[in-house]
Amino acid sequence: MKFGVLTGWALGFLALGGLILFVLHFSDFRAFTTTLMAADPIWLVAAALCQVLTYISAAAVWARVLKRAGSVIGMPSLLRLALLELFANQAIPTGGLSGSIIVVRGLVHRGVASSVAVTALLVAALSYYAAYLLVGLLAFVLLWNMADLSRALMSISAIFLGVIILLAGAVIALTRSRGRFIPNAALGWKPVARMVAMFANIRTDIFYDGRQIFETIALQTAIFLLDAATLWCAAKAVSLSIEPPKVFISFMMGSVVSTLSPVPMGLGTFEATCTAMLHFLGGTVEASLAATLVLRGFTLWLPMLPGLWFMRHEAKLASEPHVQTIG
Repeated sequence: MKFGVLTGWALGFLALGGLILFVLHFSDFRAFTTTLMAADPIWLVAAALCQVLTYISAAAVWARVLKRAGSVIGMPSLLRLALLELFANQAIPTGGLSGSIIVVRGLVHRGVASSVAVTALLVAALSYYAAYLLVGLLAFVLLWNMADLSRALMSISAIFLGVIILLAGAVIALTRSRGRFIPNAALGWKPVARMVAMFANIRTDIFYDGRQIFETIALQTAIFLLDAATLWCAAKAVSLSIEPPKVFISFMMGSVVSTLSPVPMGLGTFEATCTAMLHFLGGTVEASLAATLVLRGFTLWLPMLPGLWFMRHEAKLASEPHVQTIG
């Protein structure tokens, strides 16, 4: 089966996943639209702008690595891939893996060497975990100074730190081993063999570039801060008066709990935790829930339609001849 056909099937499954997601959580969408009708439009626009900046920051992470490798792709094209990555992660929750694979395939279809695309994937993953660790630690420190941490929160913080460090270590180990730990029995399967071939040619000169790692971590950190800023704008839109540090803590606690939760995308766990933290730190229950619903609407539903549209574009691109290189 040709690579383009396989990609077409993958994108088809993404479309199906997006449809299932919408049907299963239509009640959440309806609550989001109802909340929007009563919110301040000026602050809603500010929240939307914060989300647009997260897409730009995500695209800039990939652009930074590609520029270092001499493979320059226009920002509009990378923005499409960033939106598609977010849509893929929502439609088929796999801890971010499905979206990253779609971006790698998209880069290869645009003429980027597969080794460079995979290197960009690993740099993006490592910088994401490093940024997550930094902002997570900051949130726990702020919360520690504002209130006594319960045993439950202390346990969550310890588990979170362990999981993030483990994942970051796995990325580094994968890069250093170049996929050699994969069993020989699995190498008989062509997709696995192709993946090992790409890992064998990872650009370590790019991956271990200190300046690049610093810049990509800064960009990933900006994404977390912009998401927290979106929640703050949502709070202002529903007349919830709460200080930015408390909003940041609430957002991060919701993110941490949803990350550790077995529920895909943290649906329900994020909302419950974020709402509870906003209320615990001074907000009313109703306004805290409304602000959380607006945030989830922007992060979950805002990318859906453009994601579907760009997925059609990628399907067409996948069917066209392209040059795929290793190295």
